[in-house]
Amino acid sequence: MTGTMTDVEIEQLRECYDSYTHGHGMNASTLAEIYRKAKVPVTQEELDRQIAASSSKGNGKLDFDDFLTVMSRQYETNAEEGASKVFHMLDTDNDGLITSQDLERAIVEFGETVTPDELKEMILSADVDGDGMINYEEFLKVMTPSKMIVPFV
Repeated sequence: MTGTMTDVEIEQLRECYDSYTHGHGMNASTLAEIYRKAKVPVTQEELDRQIAASSSKGNGKLDFDDFLTVMSRQYETNAEEGASKVFHMLDTDNDGLITSQDLERAIVEFGETVTPDELKEMILSADVDGDGMINYEEFLKVMTPSKMIVPFV
């Protein structure tokens, strides 16, 4: 299930889970909020089905392992589509490039902070052609085939 996720990706999901649940388990409305922030359309029926299929305790709530199962399935199903949505969400001026300013704006919008050095490192980690920006192809290499994480949650 999570064999294709890195430890960093799993830790990002754990932080997301903890920030939303505060130890009380995740219900359908909380999962809906995560999808909304990630701009992933989902119907109430899909949410209910995901909760019912993944709630190991059968109580309508997801513990972290249950949440990880749901996210793994979501990534497998929608990796490139999700990456495309995230790219376009980050590329606010629609120039086909993600700059450090685009990335910083998105991080701050979701309530996080980032240093200039951290921004530089993020850009450099994906910037194959060395132009200081991330184009769509570079972004896809980072985010797919199984690297799709719910963004900024």
